[in-house]
Amino acid sequence: MNDFLLTLINNLTTSLFVGVLSGLLASYIFLMYYLKKKRPKIVISDYISKDVIDEEINYLFKFVNKTSSEIFDVRVEPTFYKPFGDLNGTNLRSKDIQLKDNFISTIPCKNSRDSHNCHAMRVRTTEKLEDNWVDESSFLRLTIIAKHSLSGLNKVFVKDFHSKDCIVSKKFQSGDDLGVK
Repeated sequence: MNDFLLTLINNLTTSLFVGVLSGLLASYIFLMYYLKKKRPKIVISDYISKDVIDEEINYLFKFVNKTSSEIFDVRVEPTFYKPFGDLNGTNLRSKDIQLKDNFISTIPCKNSRDSHNCHAMRVRTTEKLEDNWVDESSFLRLTIIAKHSLSGLNKVFVKDFHSKDCIVSKKFQSGDDLGVK
């Protein structure tokens, strides 16, 4: 009878261990493969469009939501960086650039019935970017932070503009096109 009880306990312990281990493995696979795909996907234009709006010079940045669902809590932060104080230029001094709208509550995904292309966004500033961009060692960094509507996972997107040449007096194309014309 004791051998039967020991065998039963061993079998139950082994089954419990295998069950817990397979559950952990399944959870890991789910998190790594499924949820990894449930993060925002944003592409940022290589250009900064210089345009006159309401008799004032505006600089526009364009980005497009390439996620298959809506994104929310979108923060947009442009910042000037300038190397200083070190011969190698490894230390950076930053200056925030004020946008007219730096927080967007939601951006929908691409929809063929949306004639206004609401998944493609433009944000603008009236700060004189060309006047503040005084030397070749400076650069402008556009940072976008967004959350996926299904998973709640966020992601940070960064685009560096290393030259004033990216500022063009042209308008952005419509929709997914990040070019200017």
